[in-house]
Amino acid sequence: MTYKLWMFDFDNTIARLEPEGDWAGGRVILDPYLRCIGAPDELVARVPRGNVPLYDAYRTLMFAESNRAEVTERLRHASEIIEKLELAGVDRAQPLEGAVETLAALKAGGAAIAIVTSNSSKTVQRWFDRTRGASVDAIVGRDTFLGLKPAPDMLVRALEFFSVDRSEAAFVGDSDADLRAAQSCGVRFYGIAPTDSARDRLLAAGATEIFGSPAALAIHLNLPTASA
Repeated sequence: MTYKLWMFDFDNTIARLEPEGDWAGGRVILDPYLRCIGAPDELVARVPRGNVPLYDAYRTLMFAESNRAEVTERLRHASEIIEKLELAGVDRAQPLEGAVETLAALKAGGAAIAIVTSNSSKTVQRWFDRTRGASVDAIVGRDTFLGLKPAPDMLVRALEFFSVDRSEAAFVGDSDADLRAAQSCGVRFYGIAPTDSARDRLLAAGATEIFGSPAALAIHLNLPTASA
């Protein structure tokens, strides 16, 4: 299938960043900071695990109630707290099988490549700078302060950046949030699920095209230079 724009999630789709971070330790810093700037205790209690989900819950609440410029500055600092955790592990994050080759083959075929991720753009750019043979045309990260997936906002930003119609784009991701973002945006979704449990989650969410790795996706797409 030929698309003008291929959008990819990053963590667990292109690289394995999740195993390399002290995410629980981040909450020790993030929780008190958000409380200090006005996040209600109920919000923090409602999102007991995960830094990014708490960040996005705060972003959604504050943008609905407060001055946007003031909230953006607070979000910037909250995002940088999470970014420090990401940067501490990103140099150890290994690519998924065939990820680099798949991106290269798609680019060689004339497609634009965008990473659309809940990680920071600085984190993702560092990984690509340090990974031989890997490059992308744009990164839409958490530091755009857009709604994170499953909201379609970040995918819409990528489509607008490349002036591409939704029918001319596809999104590759590993989670039900990625799937729902693609559905909301109206673009085709391809799932990456390296394990049976990951595949089961995508199937339960309604995904129909699921592959064990980027390499397997490349075989499905008949990409000539991607390794199997």
